[in-house]
Amino acid sequence: MKITLRQLQVFDAAATLGSVTAAAAKLNMSQSAASSALTDLQILLRRPLFAHAKGRALQITDEGKRLRPLIRSLLGDVQDIEQADTNTPLSGKLVVGATAMIAETVLPKLCIAFMRLHPAVQIKVEVEAVGDMFQRLARFELETALIEIFPDIDGVELVKWRTDELVLVVAPAHPLAARKGLRIKDLKGQEWCAREAQSSVSSRLRYMLHEQIGQIQVNFEATSNWAVRHAVIAGGGIGCLSRELVQFDLNNGRLRQLDVTDFSFTRVLSLARPKAIRRSRLTTAFDDFLLEHRDGVEI
Repeated sequence: MKITLRQLQVFDAAATLGSVTAAAAKLNMSQSAASSALTDLQILLRRPLFAHAKGRALQITDEGKRLRPLIRSLLGDVQDIEQADTNTPLSGKLVVGATAMIAETVLPKLCIAFMRLHPAVQIKVEVEAVGDMFQRLARFELETALIEIFPDIDGVELVKWRTDELVLVVAPAHPLAARKGLRIKDLKGQEWCAREAQSSVSSRLRYMLHEQIGQIQVNFEATSNWAVRHAVIAGGGIGCLSRELVQFDLNNGRLRQLDVTDFSFTRVLSLARPKAIRRSRLTTAFDDFLLEHRDGVEI
């Protein structure tokens, strides 16, 4: 008996979903057939790929972790062979991970532009915290994701995508809205609307301002950039938000950018993807499109 493609598919699905039952459902198999395929694969390899614990999800063994990138890449090669004609239109459903700010600003427009080029493609954007996204990338549940930081993470390739500028904004009636040549020290005692203290933007902002004005007074706090934006528009205080998020409001006068001469806040947005696997033709094409259109697209 030799290793079959179906056995490798069951292994990959079970490793991703943590359950033979879920793997069977994904592959349109019976649970017994999926279990048999997984058992046969482990017999052929003469080593366990999963550790079984009653009442718990499957736990992949060290050997399973070692083999998984090879198996995932092999499955990708098979898919490419099945679509060997490079002129075959791209098709299928692509799942893209993204942090909230990117999903709420530049990404939807890029997805629509890509789907117009490839009408048989559907895209689903899943918004998650960076830590959760890295775990999904490590489990190969995601092949591509867009994040707001550029750390060094084992097993994840990070490519600089674009730079994001954060600006200080207020409602037009705010007492500082019309003042020119402000300095950071002029913000002392002002009320703020901000993301939660644990967010990367909020923690960095507080650190940047602390030396000159001490702890900022946050009267409105939210886990959503859009909630902070609405609170600032309503007159709740100063907000620090991505220019991409508030540019429309600045253009139509609903918000004003504070002219703070000694304030500058930028961050790198990165394309994150697993290092160890060969990715699908569809994912590769989408990543190439993102990198080609770092500065955006016209719809």
